[in-house]
Amino acid sequence: MICRKRFILLSIVWCILVFEGTALGLSCGTFRYPKCGGPEFQFAGGFNPQTGFGGFGGGACRASRTPVIFVHGNGDRAINWDSPANHNGTPARSVYQEFKARGYNDCELFGITYLSPGEQKSPAANYHKPHKYDIIIRFIEAVKIYTGKKEVDIVAHSLGVSMTLAALTYEDNLHRGGKGWAGVRRFVNIAGGIRGLPSCLATGFSNPYFATCGSQNLFNKYIFGFYPDSRSAVGFNRWTGAEGPLSLRRAPAYYPETIFYTLHAGYHDQIHCTTARGYRTCNEGALFEKSENVRAQLNIGAGQKTRKTNFNFDEWRPSSLSGGDADGVGHFKARNNAGPMIYEMLNTDCSGIRCKGSYTGGPVTQ
Repeated sequence: MICRKRFILLSIVWCILVFEGTALGLSCGTFRYPKCGGPEFQFAGGFNPQTGFGGFGGGACRASRTPVIFVHGNGDRAINWDSPANHNGTPARSVYQEFKARGYNDCELFGITYLSPGEQKSPAANYHKPHKYDIIIRFIEAVKIYTGKKEVDIVAHSLGVSMTLAALTYEDNLHRGGKGWAGVRRFVNIAGGIRGLPSCLATGFSNPYFATCGSQNLFNKYIFGFYPDSRSAVGFNRWTGAEGPLSLRRAPAYYPETIFYTLHAGYHDQIHCTTARGYRTCNEGALFEKSENVRAQLNIGAGQKTRKTNFNFDEWRPSSLSGGDADGVGHFKARNNAGPMIYEMLNTDCSGIRCKGSYTGGPVTQ
């Protein structure tokens, strides 16, 4: 009788996990804003990418959808894609949980940690470089091999946006065939610094070997920071500039087979706009240039606007509660809260404001 009761109980639990979508391949663990306390490595089902400093993905299933790869921002790590959202004061599903609830399997959702534990603690010293590109490219290839799919969707936040854009461009420039943009179906940019950061103007030009805000390296064009292009020999940065094949904001025009989307927080973004200098245009920092394959660029910023003060590098940390993140949606909550919209962008033919979908986290404008 006892054995029978145990069997029935286990069967009920199994049914709940399978049919209610609560079985998660990624576990946040103990959450203290803004960080999940779960383990760094949460790979399963034999998935072993052998690259990076942690991540998640893989399971006892067969991928039927285009796999999604999540790329975190500066001072962050992969498992924080399971950080709970906060809609109107009520905790809601994380980005990862949103995809699980909408029918994605563990073997279709992946994340990579490309920053070491030390780099996560020193956000002011991180910049774009080939070593990081290799981590991201190897992870993308590992996902494609594991799932048997030729294409992936990429969802990136902040530094992860520009790092991934640069990695794919770098890979194609090496002519290794099929490992760059040809393998990307859709790309979602969340608050990426693709035009550079006006806040970096306050720090002055510096070599990117030493700081996040560096310009383009004189001796290696693939090494750069977030210093806005000065269009001169001092502080030039073709990646953050408006011209040339390296321009991040022009990536959609160069790769027309990929569909692009943007989510940003406008003047509520404390990373883009916490500076007196360049404040007038800081709300445009995450925007791609207009192109037929840029389907939507939505402003989901809410709450207070950022203060026009000198830039504080501590604000690179996800723990920063200023700007919209203090009482609405800013740089980091633009990621945490956006699960319904990200799902819509990857699974429908939406464009413009229609990509809002079931999002209820605040105002949405184009």
